[in-house]
Amino acid sequence: MPDTSTTATSASAAVPAGKAAAVTPAPGSAGRHEREGGHRNEVVVAGRVTAEPYVRELASGDRLTTWRISIARARAQQRPNQSSDPITCVSFQQAIEERTREWRIGDTVQVSGSLRRRFWRSPKGSASVVEIEARAVQRISRCPATPAPPVESSR
Repeated sequence: MPDTSTTATSASAAVPAGKAAAVTPAPGSAGRHEREGGHRNEVVVAGRVTAEPYVRELASGDRLTTWRISIARARAQQRPNQSSDPITCVSFQQAIEERTREWRIGDTVQVSGSLRRRFWRSPKGSASVVEIEARAVQRISRCPATPAPPVESSR
């Protein structure tokens, strides 16, 4: 009797057990992986906005949009006192700056991009941070509006 079991792959397709799965490149990335020796730097995350996007102009004149999201861990992956992972996201793209302008704390969003490590000089010496440099973003859902507290009238 033939083996009909399947194995899930990173490409979200099922292939027969024991067979290698071909990973389909993300749209717009065809050929990039072949010339890099199979290396990949592609990230897709979805989480809740915990710091609203803000824009800074860098000394170079570039505009950097920065925001933070919190991604809940699966119950089996939670550690004591850490049920989610806060991730800083950035973008130099004007289209993403415009798209994130309406995001608010509590909105659920999806970010696709690459992990980047940025370096800079600070008064305390060299500093660095690992972030997701966004290539595409979308708001999945808005945070439910919180009703304003009642205003007391002074009569």
